[in-house]
Amino acid sequence: MTRKEWKIRAARLLAHTDAPSLTAQLLLCHVLDVDRVALIAHSEEVVPPEAETLLEALLARRAAGEPLAYILGFREFYGRDFAVDASTLIPRPETEHLIETALEFFEQRKVTGAPLRFLDLGTGSGCIAITLAAERPAWKGTAVDISSGALKVARRNAEAHGVSLSFLLADFTQALPFADADFDLVVSNPPYISEEEYAELDAGVRDFEPRTALVPGPEGMEHPRAVEEAARRLLKPGGLFLMEHGWLQGEACRALCHEDFWKDVHTGRDLAGKDRFLFAVRSEKR
Repeated sequence: MTRKEWKIRAARLLAHTDAPSLTAQLLLCHVLDVDRVALIAHSEEVVPPEAETLLEALLARRAAGEPLAYILGFREFYGRDFAVDASTLIPRPETEHLIETALEFFEQRKVTGAPLRFLDLGTGSGCIAITLAAERPAWKGTAVDISSGALKVARRNAEAHGVSLSFLLADFTQALPFADADFDLVVSNPPYISEEEYAELDAGVRDFEPRTALVPGPEGMEHPRAVEEAARRLLKPGGLFLMEHGWLQGEACRALCHEDFWKDVHTGRDLAGKDRFLFAVRSEKR
Protein backbone atom coordinates (compact mmCIF):
# COMPACT_ATOMS: atom_id res chain seq x y z
CA MET A 1 0.00 0.00 0.00
CA THR A 2 1.37 3.44 -0.88
CA ARG A 3 1.45 6.36 1.52
CA LYS A 4 -1.38 7.99 -0.39
CA GLU A 5 -3.49 4.86 -0.34
CA TRP A 6 -2.96 4.33 3.39
CA LYS A 7 -3.87 7.93 4.12
CA ILE A 8 -7.12 7.69 2.15
CA ARG A 9 -8.06 4.43 3.84
CA ALA A 10 -7.22 5.73 7.32
CA ALA A 11 -9.17 8.95 6.81
CA ARG A 12 -12.20 6.91 5.82
CA LEU A 13 -11.92 4.79 8.99
CA LEU A 14 -11.55 7.95 11.09
CA ALA A 15 -14.52 9.75 9.54
CA HIS A 16 -16.27 9.82 12.93
CA THR A 17 -13.38 11.76 14.52
CA ASP A 18 -12.09 15.32 14.21
CA ALA A 19 -9.90 16.14 11.17
CA PRO A 20 -9.58 12.55 9.89
CA SER A 21 -7.40 13.38 6.88
CA LEU A 22 -4.99 15.48 8.91
CA THR A 23 -4.83 12.80 11.59
CA ALA A 24 -3.96 10.14 9.04
CA GLN A 25 -1.27 12.39 7.63
CA LEU A 26 0.22 13.05 11.07
CA LEU A 27 0.28 9.36 11.90
CA LEU A 28 2.19 8.69 8.70
CA CYS A 29 4.67 11.47 9.45
CA HIS A 30 5.17 10.13 12.97
CA VAL A 31 5.79 6.52 12.00
CA LEU A 32 7.79 7.21 8.85
CA ASP A 33 9.74 10.06 10.52
CA VAL A 34 9.13 12.52 7.68
CA ASP A 35 7.59 15.97 7.55
CA ARG A 36 4.34 16.74 5.76
CA VAL A 37 6.10 18.24 2.74
CA ALA A 38 8.15 15.07 2.19
CA LEU A 39 5.09 12.91 2.78
CA ILE A 40 3.17 14.66 0.00
CA ALA A 41 6.16 14.83 -2.34
CA HIS A 42 6.69 11.08 -2.06
CA SER A 43 3.08 10.00 -1.70
CA GLU A 44 3.49 7.10 -4.12
CA GLU A 45 6.18 5.36 -2.06
CA VAL A 46 5.15 2.05 -0.58
CA VAL A 47 4.75 1.89 3.20
CA PRO A 48 7.16 -0.74 4.58
CA PRO A 49 5.40 -3.74 6.20
CA GLU A 50 6.77 -3.06 9.70
CA ALA A 51 5.66 0.59 9.47
CA GLU A 52 2.22 -0.46 8.26
CA THR A 53 1.84 -2.79 11.24
CA LEU A 54 2.60 0.07 13.64
CA LEU A 55 0.34 2.44 11.71
CA GLU A 56 -2.57 0.03 11.98
CA ALA A 57 -2.10 -0.20 15.75
CA LEU A 58 -2.06 3.58 16.13
CA LEU A 59 -5.03 3.93 13.81
CA ALA A 60 -7.03 1.53 15.97
CA ARG A 61 -6.26 3.58 19.06
CA ARG A 62 -7.43 6.80 17.43
CA ALA A 63 -10.54 5.11 16.02
CA ALA A 64 -11.37 4.02 19.59
CA GLY A 65 -11.33 7.66 20.70
CA GLU A 66 -7.87 8.05 22.24
CA PRO A 67 -6.62 11.63 21.76
CA LEU A 68 -4.02 12.02 19.04
CA ALA A 69 -1.64 13.77 21.44
CA TYR A 70 -1.37 10.64 23.61
CA ILE A 71 -0.84 8.48 20.55
CA LEU A 72 1.93 10.71 19.18
CA GLY A 73 3.27 11.39 22.68
CA PHE A 74 3.33 15.18 22.37
CA ARG A 75 1.26 18.32 21.81
CA GLU A 76 2.40 21.72 20.54
CA PHE A 77 2.05 24.66 22.93
CA TYR A 78 3.26 28.20 22.28
CA GLY A 79 5.41 27.01 19.40
CA ARG A 80 7.08 24.14 21.28
CA ASP A 81 6.35 20.42 21.47
CA PHE A 82 5.57 19.06 24.93
CA ALA A 83 5.62 15.39 25.83
CA VAL A 84 2.35 14.15 27.33
CA ASP A 85 1.11 10.86 28.66
CA ALA A 86 -1.84 9.55 30.65
CA SER A 87 -0.60 11.29 33.82
CA THR A 88 -0.91 14.77 32.28
CA LEU A 89 -3.58 16.86 30.68
CA ILE A 90 -3.12 17.70 27.02
CA PRO A 91 -2.13 21.40 26.70
CA ARG A 92 -4.86 23.57 25.17
CA PRO A 93 -4.49 26.70 23.03
CA GLU A 94 -6.61 28.69 25.52
CA THR A 95 -3.91 28.31 28.15
CA GLU A 96 -1.52 30.29 25.97
CA HIS A 97 -3.43 33.40 27.07
CA LEU A 98 -1.79 33.00 30.50
CA ILE A 99 1.65 33.15 28.90
CA GLU A 100 0.84 36.16 26.74
CA THR A 101 -0.70 38.06 29.64
CA ALA A 102 2.20 37.39 32.01
CA LEU A 103 4.80 38.45 29.45
CA GLU A 104 2.88 41.61 28.58
CA PHE A 105 2.30 42.55 32.24
CA PHE A 106 5.97 42.51 33.15
CA GLU A 107 7.08 43.96 29.82
CA GLN A 108 4.92 47.00 30.50
CA ARG A 109 6.72 47.35 33.82
CA LYS A 110 10.06 47.06 32.03
CA VAL A 111 11.28 44.21 34.23
CA THR A 112 11.43 41.41 31.65
CA GLY A 113 15.16 40.93 32.17
CA ALA A 114 14.98 40.97 35.96
CA PRO A 115 15.30 37.70 37.91
CA LEU A 116 11.60 37.47 38.73
CA ARG A 117 10.32 34.51 40.73
CA PHE A 118 7.23 32.67 39.55
CA LEU A 119 5.19 29.75 40.80
CA ASP A 120 3.12 27.37 38.66
CA LEU A 121 0.52 25.49 40.70
CA GLY A 122 -0.63 22.21 39.14
CA THR A 123 2.01 22.19 36.43
CA GLY A 124 1.04 18.93 34.67
CA SER A 125 3.23 18.61 31.58
CA GLY A 126 5.02 21.78 32.64
CA CYS A 127 3.89 23.69 29.56
CA ILE A 128 3.21 26.94 31.42
CA ALA A 129 6.31 27.03 33.62
CA ILE A 130 8.65 25.81 30.89
CA THR A 131 7.31 28.28 28.35
CA LEU A 132 7.74 31.17 30.77
CA ALA A 133 11.28 30.06 31.56
CA ALA A 134 12.10 29.63 27.87
CA GLU A 135 10.67 33.02 26.93
CA ARG A 136 12.32 34.79 29.89
CA PRO A 137 15.55 32.93 30.82
CA ALA A 138 16.26 35.34 33.69
CA TRP A 139 13.08 34.33 35.50
CA LYS A 140 13.29 31.72 38.26
CA GLY A 141 10.39 29.30 38.34
CA THR A 142 9.01 26.59 40.61
CA ALA A 143 6.51 24.06 39.28
CA VAL A 144 4.25 22.24 41.74
CA ASP A 145 2.13 19.13 41.18
CA ILE A 146 0.63 16.42 43.35
CA SER A 147 1.30 13.77 40.69
CA SER A 148 4.75 12.21 40.58
CA GLY A 149 3.98 10.97 37.08
CA ALA A 150 3.17 14.47 35.89
CA LEU A 151 6.34 15.88 37.43
CA LYS A 152 8.39 13.20 35.69
CA VAL A 153 6.95 14.35 32.36
CA ALA A 154 7.47 18.01 33.25
CA ARG A 155 11.12 17.40 34.13
CA ARG A 156 11.62 15.63 30.82
CA ASN A 157 10.06 18.55 28.98
CA ALA A 158 12.22 21.06 30.84
CA GLU A 159 15.34 19.14 29.86
CA ALA A 160 14.19 18.88 26.24
CA HIS A 161 13.72 22.65 26.05
CA GLY A 162 16.90 23.48 27.93
CA VAL A 163 15.33 25.38 30.81
CA SER A 164 16.12 25.30 34.49
CA LEU A 165 13.21 25.02 36.93
CA SER A 166 12.60 23.83 40.46
CA PHE A 167 10.03 21.06 40.85
CA LEU A 168 8.02 20.30 43.97
CA LEU A 169 5.83 17.26 44.61
CA ALA A 170 3.09 18.75 46.78
CA ASP A 171 -0.62 19.35 47.21
CA PHE A 172 -1.23 23.05 46.59
CA THR A 173 -4.47 22.91 48.58
CA GLN A 174 -2.25 22.53 51.65
CA ALA A 175 0.38 24.92 53.03
CA LEU A 176 3.38 25.10 50.70
CA PRO A 177 6.98 25.43 51.98
CA PHE A 178 7.59 28.97 50.76
CA ALA A 179 8.00 32.24 52.62
CA ASP A 180 5.21 34.78 52.50
CA ALA A 181 5.40 37.30 49.65
CA ASP A 182 8.11 35.24 47.93
CA PHE A 183 6.93 35.41 44.29
CA ASP A 184 6.33 38.02 41.61
CA LEU A 185 3.94 35.81 39.66
CA VAL A 186 1.62 32.97 40.61
CA VAL A 187 0.03 31.20 37.65
CA SER A 188 -2.21 28.16 37.56
CA ASN A 189 -4.45 26.05 35.36
CA PRO A 190 -6.03 24.04 38.18
CA PRO A 191 -8.77 21.41 38.03
CA TYR A 192 -12.04 23.38 37.75
CA ILE A 193 -14.66 21.10 36.20
CA SER A 194 -17.65 20.16 38.35
CA GLU A 195 -18.92 16.60 38.68
CA GLU A 196 -21.97 17.55 36.61
CA GLU A 197 -19.85 19.06 33.82
CA TYR A 198 -17.50 16.09 33.84
CA ALA A 199 -20.36 13.73 33.03
CA GLU A 200 -21.05 15.78 29.89
CA LEU A 201 -17.47 15.98 28.62
CA ASP A 202 -16.42 14.53 25.29
CA ALA A 203 -15.53 10.86 25.69
CA GLY A 204 -12.02 11.52 24.40
CA VAL A 205 -11.40 13.72 27.43
CA ARG A 206 -13.43 11.82 30.00
CA ASP A 207 -12.10 8.36 29.10
CA PHE A 208 -8.42 9.19 28.61
CA GLU A 209 -7.27 12.35 30.40
CA PRO A 210 -6.57 12.13 34.16
CA ARG A 211 -9.76 12.82 36.11
CA THR A 212 -7.88 14.27 39.07
CA ALA A 213 -6.45 16.98 36.81
CA LEU A 214 -9.94 17.95 35.69
CA VAL A 215 -12.30 17.61 38.66
CA PRO A 216 -11.42 19.13 42.06
CA GLY A 217 -14.74 18.27 43.69
CA PRO A 218 -18.50 18.42 43.25
CA GLU A 219 -18.78 22.15 42.51
CA GLY A 220 -15.60 22.69 40.50
CA MET A 221 -14.46 25.70 42.55
CA GLU A 222 -12.60 23.78 45.26
CA HIS A 223 -9.15 24.14 43.68
CA PRO A 224 -9.58 27.67 42.30
CA ARG A 225 -10.42 28.71 45.86
CA ALA A 226 -7.28 27.04 47.19
CA VAL A 227 -5.12 28.60 44.47
CA GLU A 228 -6.36 32.09 45.33
CA GLU A 229 -5.55 31.49 49.00
CA ALA A 230 -2.04 30.36 48.11
CA ALA A 231 -1.49 33.28 45.75
CA ARG A 232 -2.71 35.75 48.36
CA ARG A 233 -0.04 34.57 50.80
CA LEU A 234 2.83 33.95 48.40
CA LEU A 235 2.71 36.98 46.10
CA LYS A 236 4.69 40.12 46.71
CA PRO A 237 2.75 43.40 46.78
CA GLY A 238 2.24 44.33 43.13
CA GLY A 239 2.69 40.71 42.04
CA LEU A 240 0.48 39.15 39.38
CA PHE A 241 -1.99 36.32 39.83
CA LEU A 242 -3.27 34.48 36.73
CA MET A 243 -5.60 31.49 36.90
CA GLU A 244 -7.43 29.68 34.12
CA HIS A 245 -11.03 28.71 34.83
CA GLY A 246 -14.17 27.45 33.13
CA TRP A 247 -16.07 29.76 30.81
CA LEU A 248 -18.96 30.02 33.28
CA GLN A 249 -16.76 30.66 36.32
CA GLY A 250 -15.61 34.23 35.66
CA GLU A 251 -17.88 35.86 38.20
CA ALA A 252 -17.26 33.19 40.84
CA CYS A 253 -13.48 33.50 40.46
CA ARG A 254 -13.56 37.29 40.63
CA ALA A 255 -15.58 36.97 43.83
CA LEU A 256 -12.67 35.07 45.40
CA CYS A 257 -10.50 38.19 45.22
CA HIS A 258 -11.46 40.42 48.15
CA GLU A 259 -10.56 44.08 47.77
CA ASP A 260 -8.53 43.95 50.98
CA PHE A 261 -5.97 41.80 49.16
CA TRP A 262 -6.40 42.38 45.43
CA LYS A 263 -6.71 45.15 42.89
CA ASP A 264 -7.25 45.37 39.11
CA VAL A 265 -9.35 42.21 39.32
CA HIS A 266 -10.88 41.24 35.99
CA THR A 267 -11.59 38.32 33.69
CA GLY A 268 -9.59 37.64 30.54
CA ARG A 269 -11.34 36.14 27.55
CA ASP A 270 -10.25 33.60 24.96
CA LEU A 271 -10.39 34.02 21.19
CA ALA A 272 -14.00 32.82 21.20
CA GLY A 273 -14.91 35.68 23.53
CA LYS A 274 -15.57 33.38 26.50
CA ASP A 275 -14.43 34.07 30.04
CA ARG A 276 -11.22 32.09 30.42
CA PHE A 277 -8.87 33.35 33.15
CA LEU A 278 -8.66 35.47 36.27
CA PHE A 279 -6.32 38.47 36.39
CA ALA A 280 -5.52 40.10 39.73
CA VAL A 281 -2.69 42.15 41.22
CA ARG A 282 -1.68 41.74 44.87
CA SER A 283 -2.40 44.96 46.71
CA GLU A 284 -0.05 46.67 49.12
CA LYS A 285 -2.26 45.64 52.05
CA ARG A 286 -1.13 42.64 54.07
